[in-house]
Amino acid sequence: ASLHYRAQSTSRFLLYAASTGKNDRTTPDTNTKILQGLRVAVVGGGPSGLLLAHRLLKGGASQVSLFESRPRPGGKLERRAYALGLGIRGRTAIKSVDEKLWEKVKQAGFLSERFHFHIGPLKITLRSERDGDGMQNYEPSLLSYQSELCRVLAEQLEERWSSTELRMKFDCKVEKVDLEARTLAIKDNEKPEHFDLIVGCDGVKSIVRKSIQSSWTDFEASVEVLPGEFKVVRLPKMPPLLDPTAVALILPKAGTCTAFVEPTSGGEGCVLFAGNNATDTLFTSTNVTELKLTIEERYPKLVGGDIDEMVAQLMSASNTSKASLVKCNTYHFANVAALVGDAAHATGGVSGQGVNSALIDAAVLADCLVEHYDASSRSSSMRNALLEYSKKQLPEGKALYELSFGPNPSSTGKRIASTFAKALDFIFRGKFGIGKSPLQTRLTTSLESFADIRRELDPRYEENFPSKTEWEEIVVALDAKVPASMVVK
Repeated sequence: ASLHYRAQSTSRFLLYAASTGKNDRTTPDTNTKILQGLRVAVVGGGPSGLLLAHRLLKGGASQVSLFESRPRPGGKLERRAYALGLGIRGRTAIKSVDEKLWEKVKQAGFLSERFHFHIGPLKITLRSERDGDGMQNYEPSLLSYQSELCRVLAEQLEERWSSTELRMKFDCKVEKVDLEARTLAIKDNEKPEHFDLIVGCDGVKSIVRKSIQSSWTDFEASVEVLPGEFKVVRLPKMPPLLDPTAVALILPKAGTCTAFVEPTSGGEGCVLFAGNNATDTLFTSTNVTELKLTIEERYPKLVGGDIDEMVAQLMSASNTSKASLVKCNTYHFANVAALVGDAAHATGGVSGQGVNSALIDAAVLADCLVEHYDASSRSSSMRNALLEYSKKQLPEGKALYELSFGPNPSSTGKRIASTFAKALDFIFRGKFGIGKSPLQTRLTTSLESFADIRRELDPRYEENFPSKTEWEEIVVALDAKVPASMVVK
């Protein structure tokens, strides 16, 4: 089934999953005990793992144990982490817990819907608050460092739930996942722990996904490192020649590295330098003067900012970072495990929707459990819940991948038609009945499902995107191939 969103009379959005349109169930009240008795292991304490813990506990789960290999969020920011953009999808997922949680998250970020493209002295506005004109409940995107987002989500978990209901373990690496026994082996812990459900929110290098691969021959997953390198620097304040309230994409006057500048809370900002040449001066130079001149010559818009600080941070980060793609042919395994966010699908930041789609995954998985789980028929109802989750989110992940990298038509006619359609979208933005809002704007500011957007764009692609029914048949057929011996009773 497709994702659906409903605007309540209170003017807030609640996410819910509906398979037929009948008996629609929104997120449960705090006192709901639908998931009572359920013990869940959440591997990965990023935004999606923490949000999933919120939703499971709100649904009545008896205990949620969250395991994260990194230190507790809220300490020193990682050099490679840049600000995440929470659009309407991420906001909707967080609000599916309650409005208070979103307000807490919002306080730790910076609201902006402005996006400027700089080519030399020319500035092109790619997105602004006007793109939300006429949209109900419109809010700008929230720019927030992942560590700050996670800090708020973790603090709110501890404030709301007791230590018997919630166990959060940071600096705690999961060494082994035994899906048949439904146990986790933790570093420095000899005795494996048993759970009713194991959820992998553990990113590109997911150990839960690897465990599914080793247990089930029909499960297909691939990880591909994208070409290109990047480094991130923090700015104590935004450069004076840039709009301090807008995201800016700056093409260099020389070289191949673009600069992606984001404002963050407190008037601060960050810059992501990205390019395909690993030997670029920005990535390799250890000469302060050379690096400073390179930045000033390539990016005049950064002049006046703290160039010395940029140079110091670029030099202190000895290695560049790389992004990866993840693709899977389903997002669950029998009645035992599920994959969320980058563990299931990753586009390497190309679409800017990674955190948003991961948060939606978490909310939909919780919805499916609340909708289908029944303690009196634990084995079959858990399998039904996880099956529904894959039915809903597999097409969303596949569609986001194709939307992120765009069509690659083989015929000249299709290439021309696709280019012309994109130009109409960019110039007219759906006004006067011509074209549509640019794709990135639709992904960020609308609640249309990725699958529906992709189907609408079928004429631009070589192949039509499967229908809802076709996706359901694909997921059900694959689920039926799980050996009976692997289904936990």
